[in-house]
Amino acid sequence: MPKLVVLNQGHHATIQDLGRHHCAQFGLSPGGVSDLHAHCWGQKLLGNPSTNASIEILLGRIKLRAIGDVDAVLTGADCRAINATRSIVLPQWQPFRLRDGEELHLSTPRQGLRTYLSVQGEFQIPPFLHSVATVERNQVGGLGEGKPLAIGDILNIADRAHTTPVKMPNSVIPRYTSSYRLRLIPTFQHHQLPSQAINEILTSQYRISANSNRMGIRLENENGSTSTSLPAVGSMISEGIVCGAVQLPPDGMPIILLQDRQTLGGYKKLGTVAFRDLARLGQLRPGDHIEFHLTNLEVERHKQRAFYQYFGL
Repeated sequence: MPKLVVLNQGHHATIQDLGRHHCAQFGLSPGGVSDLHAHCWGQKLLGNPSTNASIEILLGRIKLRAIGDVDAVLTGADCRAINATRSIVLPQWQPFRLRDGEELHLSTPRQGLRTYLSVQGEFQIPPFLHSVATVERNQVGGLGEGKPLAIGDILNIADRAHTTPVKMPNSVIPRYTSSYRLRLIPTFQHHQLPSQAINEILTSQYRISANSNRMGIRLENENGSTSTSLPAVGSMISEGIVCGAVQLPPDGMPIILLQDRQTLGGYKKLGTVAFRDLARLGQLRPGDHIEFHLTNLEVERHKQRAFYQYFGL
């Protein structure tokens, strides 16, 4: 059975799959990959089902050694990976093979935040509530207790029946930039907010705060301030919240909720980031800029269905 041994865990690396569904009743976050586009393509390029787990690597720098031959692929942020044993550059968004004893080294990406390492076969990890997704705030998933990968960790890779790998069209390889316009689907609360608040948010450019993580992305003004001239929008009785929900806390600075979000929230919501832009959220890094603009629910629903059908979700 081939294995990957962690020689250097880099900045932060976790095991992630599609997430832990139907667990909100227990107060657990779903977790799961931050960039579904990169994850699903990584698995498809190897002929794996999208339900397989990937290693989600934050800002690169990880070093791994293969025990036995390992077929793998890197997607997401380009960390200029090399086979350090043979001193050769490895491709991004294309499968490659690590021979027994060879080492994979990643540098820091120039653009984007998260890189995904997928392997042909399946990481042999005991699931918790039908998922191996690492959720550190809940202390579940991964190799145990929701902990990120650490030096000396060993990932066993079990063979699994797979379909014929595919070649990825260049047209769907994302180009990560430092500025994005995010499509926003207005919620029913959108129309209850003061028009001044809506107009200001939709005409403002925000910067990603360093105080962001897998729970949510905090936004700040261009000067780094979290103060705003928005009128108070008040709170409400807590209700369930989804990935991409844009909350407006008392200070008026939007928070975009992500995979490790809490299950309930009592702040009013401007809307929800469209499904096709959720992958972009996973690649935003501190200092990047975003703007919001409204989109149509039916259009976004059609795009989401097409993605789900293509990857068998």
